[in-house]
Amino acid sequence: MKPLNTLPATGRLQSIDALRGVAALGVVLYHAVSQTQNAAPHNLLHWPARSVQFLTSFGYIGVFLFFVISGFCIHLQWAKSKAANQEKPIQFGSFWRRRIRRLYPPYLMAFALFMLMAALSTGINVTHFFVYDVVMHLLMLHNLDPHTCYSINGVFWTLAIEEQLYLAYFLLLFLRKRWGWGITLVICAAARVGWYFFSHAVWVSTGVGVPVPEAAAVHWFTWALGAIAVEAAFGLVKLPRWCRNLWLGGAAIILASAISELLPNTQKDTLPHTLGWLLMHPLWGFGFFVLVNRVVSAENAWLKELREPGFIGRLVAKSVGAAATVGVFSYSLYLTHELVIMESWSFTIRELPPMVNAFAIVVPATIAFAWLFFRFCEKPYMRKADPARLREQSRAPEYREEELTTVFAPIMPAIADEA
Repeated sequence: MKPLNTLPATGRLQSIDALRGVAALGVVLYHAVSQTQNAAPHNLLHWPARSVQFLTSFGYIGVFLFFVISGFCIHLQWAKSKAANQEKPIQFGSFWRRRIRRLYPPYLMAFALFMLMAALSTGINVTHFFVYDVVMHLLMLHNLDPHTCYSINGVFWTLAIEEQLYLAYFLLLFLRKRWGWGITLVICAAARVGWYFFSHAVWVSTGVGVPVPEAAAVHWFTWALGAIAVEAAFGLVKLPRWCRNLWLGGAAIILASAISELLPNTQKDTLPHTLGWLLMHPLWGFGFFVLVNRVVSAENAWLKELREPGFIGRLVAKSVGAAATVGVFSYSLYLTHELVIMESWSFTIRELPPMVNAFAIVVPATIAFAWLFFRFCEKPYMRKADPARLREQSRAPEYREEELTTVFAPIMPAIADEA
């Protein structure tokens, strides 16, 4: 039988793109559906609507899946060269030039869109704080001040964390080379605990608030798990089988979600509250670490088997392909979805129930706008970020569409660093 798996010209890892798309859609649903006012009608549909709203209220945990994927992709270049016995030192300057060229221009354009809409809707009062707020956002330091963390766009704080984790990557790489992953993970976990108690000490002694969930140090452990996952994908480390056990990963995600529901009802500054908070994010990180390991190993297994999928496999292929398509422009979706949701009052149909508006109009509108933003504001800078990769891809052979219709794209030998 003719094999369906053929190396795509883009060299992208479709399973990672699919997870990225799922994470982005989860965040969109969280903002568009779970936070919709009066979403549940007062009729027989009340409880089904409430159930949907409850489920989408956990969409924000897609942020922690993003952190794991980010660690996977950023560490990919080193892992790939190490696996090929061609390890090259990652230069700080070239690394940051590529990051800035790839991520900063779309961020600036999304930031400008928010400022423009603010000027047109409520007006802008240029005060000292406004200037400070803008500067903090331009430097991507706004997550370090509780007054600026959510001031312009409520989701931009995670992008600041990403940039700071990129900066910490060189320390992570040093620790991993020097002492291995065991000690490195202990240090990453200690950074989370240390920041928690540092912020508490500052608050008690000075009354100054120091952001805790919005700090990069508290998510370093989760990010490092993604780096381990990419090394496992290239065979540089051998993980035990339970690191791919979806039952265990799912249990960790459910436990973390249960803790997140209980914490608001737990008295602060008590041992249960402290332990719950310290465990919550790493549990999400571990659960998504297991998921990433499983889907990447599944993708590699499909490549080796080279067999045509059955009916269920084709359904999975279509679902994965759709999610992967969204994953390609997930950065644009993350940058712009809040803007579309904020302006949705102007294009939704008032006669429709709020949840119908959210699913039928608002969410599709956010996806459509994000694709346009990606096409004109992000994609050009993807090419500029790595011209050498673009030249390599331009020389790759072209394939017919039916040859690329697979459940997963190959993992080896090329996996794109698309973070």
